[in-house]
Amino acid sequence: MPAAVVAIVDYQRILRDARAAKSIREQIEKRRKKYQQEIREQEKALLERERELSRQRSVLSPEAFQKRRRAFEEEAARVQRLVQERRRELDAASAEAYARIRNVIIEIVGGLARDRGFNLVLPSSAVLLFSPKLDLTEDVLQELDRRLPTVEIPQSAE
Repeated sequence: MPAAVVAIVDYQRILRDARAAKSIREQIEKRRKKYQQEIREQEKALLERERELSRQRSVLSPEAFQKRRRAFEEEAARVQRLVQERRRELDAASAEAYARIRNVIIEIVGGLARDRGFNLVLPSSAVLLFSPKLDLTEDVLQELDRRLPTVEIPQSAE
């Protein structure tokens, strides 16, 4: 077996500092705020419907009240499903975007390893102590910013 020629990459720093990662965080946060506003408006409408239903309780027959109460509960359940759907959309969009970054990082690290003769590249989080000369993080970060300055998160079907 060949002797290990090791390099280190601070993956967390790359995901924190890379322009593409920053663009993902900004887009996700913008979409999250949009969804929160949409949900707040629907919850406000639900609250008003619930108040109206409470006011009507004394004037409606029990059957009519139950019918309206069921309709209200179905609407509340629909809003709850929307909240869950929006959360899943954000999680899926984020995961897909970060996967694109990860794939480019792997390509970059592979190229640097070939060019510089490394046969083992470890994440810095798995290493207790290492020489700064072994750290490829800055080179990976610069190349990632050059190759992938942004990642567009596709608009969901709304």
